[in-house]
Amino acid sequence: MLETDKADLLCRVDFPLYSAAMLSPRHILVAGGGGSANTGVKNGFQIFEVTNDGENCTGTSVCRFFTGEYSVMSLSARGIVNNNVPLKVYVATVHKEFCQIYSVSLGRERKPSEPGVRHRNVNGTPGQKISNGQNKIIFHVEPLKKVQIDYHPQEPYGKVVRISLNNKLLASGGDDGNVRIWSFPELSKVHEFTTHDKEIDDIDFSPDSLKAASISKDRRALVWDIKKGKKHAELGWEPPNNIKYMYKRIKFGCVEDDIKKYKVYTISNPIGSSKAAAYLHKWNTQSYTVEKYISTPGLALSALAVSDNGNFVATGSMSEGIVDVYAAFNLSLLRRVKNAHSTFITGLEFLSTSEESAPCRGFSDASVVSISVDHQVCVHHVPKLATISSFWAILLAVLVLLLTFLLCSFLGL
Repeated sequence: MLETDKADLLCRVDFPLYSAAMLSPRHILVAGGGGSANTGVKNGFQIFEVTNDGENCTGTSVCRFFTGEYSVMSLSARGIVNNNVPLKVYVATVHKEFCQIYSVSLGRERKPSEPGVRHRNVNGTPGQKISNGQNKIIFHVEPLKKVQIDYHPQEPYGKVVRISLNNKLLASGGDDGNVRIWSFPELSKVHEFTTHDKEIDDIDFSPDSLKAASISKDRRALVWDIKKGKKHAELGWEPPNNIKYMYKRIKFGCVEDDIKKYKVYTISNPIGSSKAAAYLHKWNTQSYTVEKYISTPGLALSALAVSDNGNFVATGSMSEGIVDVYAAFNLSLLRRVKNAHSTFITGLEFLSTSEESAPCRGFSDASVVSISVDHQVCVHHVPKLATISSFWAILLAVLVLLLTFLLCSFLGL
């Protein structure tokens, strides 16, 4: 396990951050703001291009969009990617009791040309002027549809939105405790689940887009069958010493990059006990029972992310700014970064594990981005494990067998 007290800074922004999403293998969107109060802190989101010079991973701003009086506390993004460049991306954001959809499309901006160079006259014809102008990749943001996603009688407030991996559905939840499934991007309501008694804290879709999972302040974690329009399962575990726990985040993760096979991951914090451990659980999706778990004594958890290939899981802490990265198959701790942020971590997002994004990750096995209200965007890498070629593996096996045979002959066995 690699442990460090130093985080790699990807970039800085001038507003507190609450949510993040990948737009392409090399573009990340971070969002937040100061809210509706007249504090002078802008609300909105910013898009960065991620590059790596061989030593450091950096983010260069390519777009900034302001959302008026609405800070962006939750968002989800899905799009069509071609040749490592996003053609069009839909971004769903929570604006109080509404969900606002934005279209983010690729464009090019021509930088102002410097004075050109003109060649000498050739056969009496003026030479061609050579322009020094360059094209710069930019993003155009366009607001599309908006729909109310929460109807709490006193103060309606949406808390979370998620777009399914197949881009056909959107799930939302808020203070009224109802989970709503919408067609996407039309935003026509498909289902409304009213089982939860309190506000929704998190929602996620399964990789095959056939299931959705939700957690609530009522301390329940429910899995929904989208096709049948009803509850499919409920997660449950026995906490130690009769301590009450509340789910904080829930995520699906595929198994070995197969969207038809997946697990569920949750983080849970103790209620009313600062000494009790928080838990990261991995759930079997056939029986919806606990497969593995990790406890973090004295460390409450605030953020959870799973890599797109399902091989890595990351958690962020409520204090000390700690980011932990685990191997998904056995929840072994691969890397811990202490003091990644000066305060609690509000969001985590893995960079794409595709070959196209390998240069952005510095060819590490995985890289996860962390955000916080401290205005910093940090990135944490899991170094690539050392491997040997098949030739040397076979040679080593032959040598082991030969040495075993010689030892047995020497001992007369």
